[in-house]
Amino acid sequence: APTTSRDVSGVKEFLERNVLFGNITFDSIVAGYVNATAGNTTAGDGNSTIGNVTLGDGNSTMGNITEDMTTFAELEAEDPRLVALDWILHKDAMQLEVYDDNLSQRYIMGLLAVAWDSESWDHCGAVVEDDAENMEETGSTLGNDSSTCTVTNNATGLVQIFQRWLSDADECDWYGVLCSGGFVRSIELAENNLIGEIVPELGMLPFLQIIDLSSNCIYGTLPSSLGRLSILNKLDLKDNGLSGYIPDELFNLTKLVKLNLSYNANGGDNCTRFDGTEEEIPISFGLEGMILDSNIGRLEYLQDIDVTDNYFSGSISPEIGKLKQLGRMVVDNNVFKSTVPDEITQLINLKELWLSMNYFTGGIPENIGALKSLESFSMWENEDLTGHIPDSLYDLTMLEDLHLFRNSFSGSISTQIGRLTKLKTLTLAENNFTGTLPTELGLCQDLEFLRIEMTDIEGSAPKEVCDLTEKNLFSDDRDKEYFKADCLEDNVTMVAFFVCDCCSSCCDHDTNVCTILNRQ
Repeated sequence: APTTSRDVSGVKEFLERNVLFGNITFDSIVAGYVNATAGNTTAGDGNSTIGNVTLGDGNSTMGNITEDMTTFAELEAEDPRLVALDWILHKDAMQLEVYDDNLSQRYIMGLLAVAWDSESWDHCGAVVEDDAENMEETGSTLGNDSSTCTVTNNATGLVQIFQRWLSDADECDWYGVLCSGGFVRSIELAENNLIGEIVPELGMLPFLQIIDLSSNCIYGTLPSSLGRLSILNKLDLKDNGLSGYIPDELFNLTKLVKLNLSYNANGGDNCTRFDGTEEEIPISFGLEGMILDSNIGRLEYLQDIDVTDNYFSGSISPEIGKLKQLGRMVVDNNVFKSTVPDEITQLINLKELWLSMNYFTGGIPENIGALKSLESFSMWENEDLTGHIPDSLYDLTMLEDLHLFRNSFSGSISTQIGRLTKLKTLTLAENNFTGTLPTELGLCQDLEFLRIEMTDIEGSAPKEVCDLTEKNLFSDDRDKEYFKADCLEDNVTMVAFFVCDCCSSCCDHDTNVCTILNRQ
């Protein structure tokens, strides 16, 4: 219960001024830390660090969090900000005062619990009041008491005890939260049935370095305030229902190492609340905007970017060449329309490059062979991609997967393909390739999957390739089309365009009708 001497109105006014209006400064945060640690940290000089993280300009303010400067009095009764205010003023056992250093942080964390309907979480959300009353009446407990919860680690089988969100425990001890020096550094709540929108106040936790809200029921747009998280190095929002244009402020996250916004296009999935009712996420075509324009060059520490299955458009800017540490770039199933810039071949640490299901034009960059570390390369289903396979591609001796099907590539397959000895998957189908299948392909002893149907590759399958079906080019699954070619006999001439005695599936070269042969 609240203490009689507590300055409730002062706490409310403080939160309104410093959180709702966003007037928190780095100086004020660091100053609080200095007081708590007896001056072990230098504050306000613009170069101070906390936990080895540079803050930057110590005099800069965060700016107001709401565009219309809304006050608590103007909010609707159901607004999460007002519900969280009621919690911290009247229900939170800590009963923090204006002078408590973590007042703003605790309020924001409480707001996140309310905004994402923590009572419905799979793990460690707030206890539903009726359940709490029932536990008190029956004497039963959850964990050690109603403020704790147990979670089994699927990988190790270990059972761990955590503090629930909105419990009396310090917010740094809540499930999925990690702190350093009393500041929230990480919020990881993946696959936890979070339901709701990302509130702008999330951007008011300036020491956040990790946000992982993947595989939940998060919808709505990305608030521009996320751009204030100047030391954030991981942002994972994949597999939700986010929509709208990405804010330009996202490119202020210059310390990002991992950015995953994939799989936000959805058909209106249902999410189940704690009372059994279902809430349908609004239908979304995914996030939009030109995420690979010239601003991408500002994220120079980026190692992993995945924006699969959204509605991103525009081009890949030559600035992409500045991301020297990039090891994975996956942009499948969007609406990018441009050539692939030569600068992409400057990304010498790339191991995975997926550009499939877009509207890219031109051809494969001639110097693609410069990507010596590349293990997986996919450009399938960009119908306007033309030209030949550059000779330099055969320099990619680490390559395991090559997907070029459903484009307009032409030319023949070079005998140099035998240099790709680590190759496991090769899909060349539905192109204008000509010539024959080189016997040197038989040097790719690890090959497991080969598709050359609906091309103009003729002749017959070399013995060296067929011999691979006695090794890895084989499957016990009788429906697996592990080797597919235009080897179905024509109904009139009774002659196949491509002769293959070891294929698992054959197609008619003229009609594109295919059948599985189940040759075991």
